[in-house]
Amino acid sequence: MPVKKKKLLLWLKMSNFAQTFFVPFPMICVHRLRPFPETPTTCWPTIKKWTMTQEKRTFTDIYEDSMWLINLVENLLAITRIEGGQVHLTQSVELMDEVVAEALRHINRKSKEHIIHVSSSEELILASIDAKLIVQVIINLLDNAIKYTPAGSVIEVHTEKNNASQQVLVSVSDDGPGIPDDQKPHIFDMFYSGANKIADSRRSLGLGLSLCKSIVSAHGGTIWMTDRDPKGTVFTFTLPAGEVELHE
Repeated sequence: MPVKKKKLLLWLKMSNFAQTFFVPFPMICVHRLRPFPETPTTCWPTIKKWTMTQEKRTFTDIYEDSMWLINLVENLLAITRIEGGQVHLTQSVELMDEVVAEALRHINRKSKEHIIHVSSSEELILASIDAKLIVQVIINLLDNAIKYTPAGSVIEVHTEKNNASQQVLVSVSDDGPGIPDDQKPHIFDMFYSGANKIADSRRSLGLGLSLCKSIVSAHGGTIWMTDRDPKGTVFTFTLPAGEVELHE
């Protein structure tokens, strides 16, 4: 068996172990897990050249699971750093249309199966934010909408400014099946899944939304979820509005 295939099989065993025993460990264990998911990603160019359908499908699944684990670890690291005060916001006045556009360039590859609309209540909406972190919030919300809605669903990203409160409101809505009432109070809890079990699969609702909450809270904002009429879900969060300073 070629060396790269042996590495992938070894990684499969490691990832199964990590997913089974990861959650009960203390948070610091994340730092130990972080280096391992790189192996299948570096082998991906080789996998794409394989011609055997079943073999390629198997290792494609391994690759996608490894990417899920990488995202899991990165999100958890980000949450612990933000909530532990280890991340200092680098805030600047940003044009929200550009922030949304940047997020759209990095969303789930399955987004091509969905219809995504972007709208704004004003031509120029500015917010005082750490742009990199807010881009991540929008990516997580969009990926969440893509993951839990069928192909052909419509997803909308809308931005508006509340002049009275000097806040910017960003919403990501979809026309999917929505979230059951019994899950709504827990969707921002870390590691919560729909079956009220510890999250250990890509079906989890919890970690990406928990990161969104941590980032938005660090900006002094809030994030919440509402039902969309007649069906679907809307996630909305607030950010401090920004102004351009003119120097004479």
